[in-house]
Amino acid sequence: MMEFNEDLEQFIFEYNGMIFAWDEEPGEDYMEQAKTISEKYNAHLNLIVEFMMPGITKVFGKYCSDEIKEKLGRPVIDYNNGQVNYLEQSFDDTHIFTFEFLDDEFKNLQYFSIDG
Repeated sequence: MMEFNEDLEQFIFEYNGMIFAWDEEPGEDYMEQAKTISEKYNAHLNLIVEFMMPGITKVFGKYCSDEIKEKLGRPVIDYNNGQVNYLEQSFDDTHIFTFEFLDDEFKNLQYFSIDG
């Protein structure tokens, strides 16, 4: 069920182990949108990890892709802003990982950052 999260100051919906976030209350098709994005994210997770791996290993040392997947935690997907944030990553307890996606297929990824 959709709810407004005071901490994130966004409307959120949890689906398939992911959190979807919108700045403004989404339309009635938000469940279908979350389902579609969830499927695309999972289908391209190896590509996503490969994209993030150089930044992660530079900061945290060498990890294989399966270890990175395990340590990322639940993604927060902000569809309107085209961003994925990992607020619960377990590499440490201070950083937030973020990248931008420019298409619904998660094939065009940019601007990976580790903030904290």
